[in-house]
Amino acid sequence: MAFDLDETFQIDVAHTHLKEAHTVVFSLDNTKIPFVVWLLENPSSPLALPGKISLRYHDYIHILLGRGISPEDEAFVIGFTMGNDLKTNKLHLFVYKVFAKFIYPYPYNFSTLDFIIFDLGFVYGRKIKVKQINDINFEIYHDKSINHIRDLFGIHTDEIQLIRKFEIWLTLDSKTSKKYYENAPAL
Repeated sequence: MAFDLDETFQIDVAHTHLKEAHTVVFSLDNTKIPFVVWLLENPSSPLALPGKISLRYHDYIHILLGRGISPEDEAFVIGFTMGNDLKTNKLHLFVYKVFAKFIYPYPYNFSTLDFIIFDLGFVYGRKIKVKQINDINFEIYHDKSINHIRDLFGIHTDEIQLIRKFEIWLTLDSKTSKKYYENAPAL
């Protein structure tokens, strides 16, 4: 199920509780994760890299960051989660990028552009005040609004929107930026 967390949805979702937002956004998504992806990204895997997080909690990060499920959005969210985990080092990044470029199957593999967006997510994950978000028990936040959780974690929508605009500027020839500019309001 594809969706866009555009500015209209951001206004609506900001006051929605986390569990309710997840039900609305991801209720029809029954994604089967390939073994190799599970191996590096799932907390149950003995070979999982820093930033590892359960699929449901990964979905929560998408919601908190206002990201959809395009390859660019996945790159940003995974970069964010790895960047936010202080155990991530250069070797972890190298291993992840090799797998995401050459071993992960489509649509889980990343393009050069996706890696740029991954790096933007990584930097933003390092920047926010709460670290190790991948280790947080999100169950305690189910009845909290998205705005409240963002405030607690130090995730600022104005920064996310600025990063998104920078991504669009970087990718002026991509399908995502064309879609954005086609639907942008007239000035």
